[in-house]
Amino acid sequence: MASMDPQSLICRLQALQRRLSDMANDLGNLTDPEIVAVSEEADRLIVQLQRLRMEESRRECGQPTSDSEAV
Repeated sequence: MASMDPQSLICRLQALQRRLSDMANDLGNLTDPEIVAVSEEADRLIVQLQRLRMEESRRECGQPTSDSEAV
């Protein structure tokens, strides 16, 4: 998945949350494969957003980011 800016990730995540809620109300079964797939996509976006925020925080504090760390 290509990297997105934090605001785009948040908007996409909010859309997935609404979709999950609607699906859960309609299907009534949280283990339905469609719900699990959307939930996994939301999980990936959450992790991506957390990584972006960690990198931003490190840059603000002058710490090396994963891209610039020496091996």
